[in-house]
Amino acid sequence: MEKENKTVSIFLAGPPCAGKSSTGQVLASMLGLPFYDLDKLIEKIASLSIPEIFNKLGEQEFRKLESDALLSLLKTRKTMILALGGGCLLKERNLIEIKKKGIIVTLTASDEILLERCKLQIGYRPLITTDKAFIELLKRRKEHYNSLPNNIDTSYTSPEQTALKITNLGSGSNT
Repeated sequence: MEKENKTVSIFLAGPPCAGKSSTGQVLASMLGLPFYDLDKLIEKIASLSIPEIFNKLGEQEFRKLESDALLSLLKTRKTMILALGGGCLLKERNLIEIKKKGIIVTLTASDEILLERCKLQIGYRPLITTDKAFIELLKRRKEHYNSLPNNIDTSYTSPEQTALKITNLGSGSNT
């Protein structure tokens, strides 16, 4: 993933609070590529916040909006850095389309660190209403996240350090 290779998109997957958005912004700057946050795009399209979408329309409609926004972006952008929502790749079609367009990098961290990072968002994020609900979500999705490629543990790294690790993935300096 060296700097001169701008022909591929990089999709950041993983659980909530793993650092997808913050790392994505740094990585995009390093590589000179546009950065998108799928949740922010969904909010813009729906003119509602993610919690409002869940409350007014439900999770099923949110997932439809998520897939529609993703597929639209994949059609209109050749290269980008995209931070995906934590559940985006649970839908097989999304996973298939992303694999056609670029490289998936899965950011992870220990449950304890994810919980600590998400503390201020508990109650704001629709699927993270309590500490216990968040831990249950992580348990339900653990196998899914582990099945995704290019895992990088962000437990003790800054977004800058994580972005550098991503740029080194193709050079044999894997984490």
